[in-house]
Amino acid sequence: MLRTYFIDGDKGGIGKTFLCHLLVDFYLYSNQNNNESEYCLVLFDADLVNKDFSTYPIRRHDGKLIPCFGIDLSIIEGWQFLERKLLRYIKNNQSARAIINCPGNLLNYIKQCDSHEVGAIMTRINMLPLWIFNRSPLCLLNLQERQRLLPLNYKKGVAILNLYFGNQVDFLHWNLSQFRNTHITKGEWIEITLPTLNHEISAEFSGMPIKNWFEYGYNGKQPSMGLKLAFNCFLKQSYKTLSLIESLEVI
Repeated sequence: MLRTYFIDGDKGGIGKTFLCHLLVDFYLYSNQNNNESEYCLVLFDADLVNKDFSTYPIRRHDGKLIPCFGIDLSIIEGWQFLERKLLRYIKNNQSARAIINCPGNLLNYIKQCDSHEVGAIMTRINMLPLWIFNRSPLCLLNLQERQRLLPLNYKKGVAILNLYFGNQVDFLHWNLSQFRNTHITKGEWIEITLPTLNHEISAEFSGMPIKNWFEYGYNGKQPSMGLKLAFNCFLKQSYKTLSLIESLEVI
């Protein structure tokens, strides 16, 4: 089965690349995601202005490179390429997970393409939006606008509160929203929290594959035992949270 995750949010700097790398690592290791074997991973970086997700080579634990394709979603041909690539992968693999790092202006891209065709492609590739929240009201408004434009494709999804921006109770616009009250209550959307390291360390590592954290360290120095312990605790919390995503059925 193919599941396609659109890692999306209001703007740049909200934690999309960070989440992409966490998901890659989560799906690489069967002891983390409760799958009997490795998933086939297909990666795309649709943020062609800031290609953070595709900056570093992403490798499996055996050293094999996982390709990360650049893709232009401002044109319908980019969406068609995405569908062809994913359907080709799923023919040869029983289970595949696609992770797409979305640009901040994805909504405008969808509008300038044929939104009906985009929605149909999203359905065929089993798209599930993973929407990262900061505390800005614009973050909620942008999500609502996407749902108005593509109601079927945004009927289900995952609301991710990035605790880099504050505690769970601090996300007032989301917590008090009609969107949350309606869709979380019905079980159509689920809400999860993304743990955080301290701000300085998060800024240093947010664009790196997880494996690089332990290899390159902090400020050019090999990580201390204490920092490795902090990494492992953070990852354990994160993967427990990410496992909830698999529980949500895609339309």
